[in-house]
Parts: sequence; C-alpha cells; structure tokens
Amino acid sequence: MTNAKINVFKNKNFSLLFGGVLVSNIAHILFNFAISLFVLRIAKGLYDENTAAMIQAIYLAVSGFVLLILMPIGGVFADKFNKVKTMYLTDFIRGSTILLATLGLILISDQFMIIVMLFVMNIILAVNSALFTPASSSLLRFIVADEELQQAASYMYGSSSFQAIIGLLLGGILYSSMGIVWVFVINGVAYIISAITEIFIRYDHTRHSDQNAVSVKAVFADIKSGLSYIYHEKPIFATLMMALGLNFFLSPIFGNALPYFIEFSLAASPRFLFDGFMTPETWFSAISISMSISAIIMSLFLSRRKTKEKYAAWLKTAIIVFVALVTVYAISMIMFYGGSVPIDSILILMISIFFLLGFANTAFNVPVNLIFQKRIDMSQLGKVNSVSGVLSQALIPLASLVAGVLISQVSVIALYLFSLIGMLIVTVLYVLNKQTNTI
Repeated sequence: MTNAKINVFKNKNFSLLFGGVLVSNIAHILFNFAISLFVLRIAKGLYDENTAAMIQAIYLAVSGFVLLILMPIGGVFADKFNKVKTMYLTDFIRGSTILLATLGLILISDQFMIIVMLFVMNIILAVNSALFTPASSSLLRFIVADEELQQAASYMYGSSSFQAIIGLLLGGILYSSMGIVWVFVINGVAYIISAITEIFIRYDHTRHSDQNAVSVKAVFADIKSGLSYIYHEKPIFATLMMALGLNFFLSPIFGNALPYFIEFSLAASPRFLFDGFMTPETWFSAISISMSISAIIMSLFLSRRKTKEKYAAWLKTAIIVFVALVTVYAISMIMFYGGSVPIDSILILMISIFFLLGFANTAFNVPVNLIFQKRIDMSQLGKVNSVSGVLSQALIPLASLVAGVLISQVSVIALYLFSLIGMLIVTVLYVLNKQTNTI
C-alpha cells in the first residue's frame, strides 16, 4: 500500500485532533506574533530601546526556562495518564488565563503593572504547555495505523504551516488595526473551542500507558529512563545534540533580532517598500508567512512519498541548505546595520530567504518526527518526546538572554556574528558525525 492511496482523514480521531489543533494554533500563532511586538512597545514606553530589548529577552527566557524544567515531568505524565484529558484540561486553563489577562489589559492603566501581568500570564501558559506538548505530540501514534503514520505526520506538520499563514496574516492585520485586546480575545476563545473538540477524541489510554504509581521518585526515575533511552539511540542522540547547538545560535535571530528590526528599524524608517499599504506589523507577518507557504508545499510533497529505510543523507542535505540560507541572511543584516544595504533590499531578501528556509526546515523536521514515531517504544513515547524536546531546546532560554545582552550592551551586529560563527561550527560537526549515517 502506498501513501498516495491512504486518506488519513477517514480516521475520526485524527480528524478531531487535526481540527482542534488547527483552531488553537492559528490563534496561538496570532498571539505569539503580537506579544513579541507588544512587550517591546510597552517596555519602550517605560524605558529606552536597549532596556526594552533586554526585557523582551527576559520575557522569552522565562517561558523557556519553565518549559525546560517542567516538560520532562509533563512527558512522564503523558505516559501515565490519559493524553486526551491532559490536552483539553490544559487548553481550558490556557484559554481562561488569556481571557482573564484580557480583562487586565482593559482595566489596568499602569504600564509597569501590565508588564508584570504579562509575565505572570507567560508563566501560567508555559506550565500548561509543558503538560500539553508531550501529550499531544505522542498521541498521534496511538490514534493512527502504521500505514497512515507518515501521511498523518506530514499533514500535521503541513497544517502547522497553514496555521502559521492564517495566524500571522490575522496577526499583522488585527494588531495594527484593532489592537492587542482583540488578539487576546481571539486566542482565549480559540483555546476553549479547541478543548471542546479534543474531548471527543477516543483511544485506549491503558493499553500502552505506564500504570506505576506517581511519586516524585518515580517521576525522576522516568526522566532518567527517558534520557537513558535516547542516549543509547546514538544516531538520534547525535541529532538532538546538533539541534541543541543549532537552536542556541539560530533562535536569537528569529526570536530577538527580527522583532527588534521590525520595531526599531522598520517602524522608525521614514519610508520603506510598499509603505502606502504595508505597516511594519504586516511586513513582519508577510516575512513569516513566506516561510510557511513553502513549508506547506514541502509537507504535501513528503506526504506523497514512501517511507525511506534511512534518512541520513536527506537530513544532512536539508541542514546544510538551511544553514547556508541563514548565513546569507545574517551577512545581509550585518551589511544593513553597517549602512551598505538599503532597507527595501533587506525586505525583499527577507521574503525570499524565508520562503526557501521553509523547504529546508520541513525537509528536516518531518522525517525526524517520523523516525521518532517509528523507532521509539510506544510505552516510552511521551517521556522520550518530552526529554528530546528539552534536549533540543534546552539552551534557547539562555540564548534569548545572551541575545538581549549582546543587543543592549554591544550591538545587534554582534548578535548576528555570534550566531553565524556558532551555527557554522555546529553544522560541520553534525555533517562529519559518522553515527548519524545510520539514522
């Protein structure tokens, strides 16, 4: 049976999962798009530009550290408890939290107190994400058949790109025209709708779940078990170490430097490309959307292909292409801040490079997700997914803080140089690693 003859949407549970994730993630992306700019803007109103960049960096790091600490515990919970129940309960909590924060935005006039409220909200959302993510990422394997798995994984990943397009498009329009309050309202309501959808997903959670009693000792024993499991899967471990290093150097470019460019370079420019109908916020969404469009194209392509026995050469090629494109982008931004490249050229370059990045990023992430789903024992999937997620992203909170320090204390050029050198070193080490040739 080939993947082309399979229609995974005939699987009711998959359709419910797909629909629920679609609704909540569109609003979540809209929210994340707006909140990075909103934190910068609120902080800029209280402090100077450099301090605002540092506050944004701390905001990003706080949620990252919470996820880093709690996601392994969330993975243990995902293997012991009903994944669907975990998903809809955490979605209800996230929706309610954001709607309460909306009231805060309306009723609180003190800008400093708004920043405090945003940080509290950020922590609550991160705690629930630490429980939700391992449960949702490991659920797919329980509700689709083996022959549906690659198509389901491709559609879920491609769906995330479609969600990004809609969410970013709405984010640029709503944030610039209606303000942050409506962004909060839409996101909170969407989480509630998603939770209601997830209630109707059915699967036998006792069949592959770990039935041992939960205790602090058992939780840490399970985390250790997950780490040990990954460590002994040498090709997967080496790939995760590459992701750990690469994310450390790449995440500041997208999480810190890009919003900084939009808020303090593009917004401050007296004129820029298509400024008659494009605002800085809509340019921000257009740049991000270009990456999502190509990701959808690549996901659809991969969904029609047969599963490979080995993906080593494919993965290494994808990483090389991705890093080469980011290198061109980083050098161009250094030249822009050095005054040798005009802002209109940078905007065109951003759209073009982000579009190409979507192909390379998807070409790497879809096969990696498939490899995890196929090679890891189903009873270990929740804890291994959460531990691997932590391993691949453990340094991102630190990277956000480093980026904040570099931007505020040195210059944004220093951040791009730091990221450029680091990601090239990590890529070379990964490509030369022989253990990954068997993956």
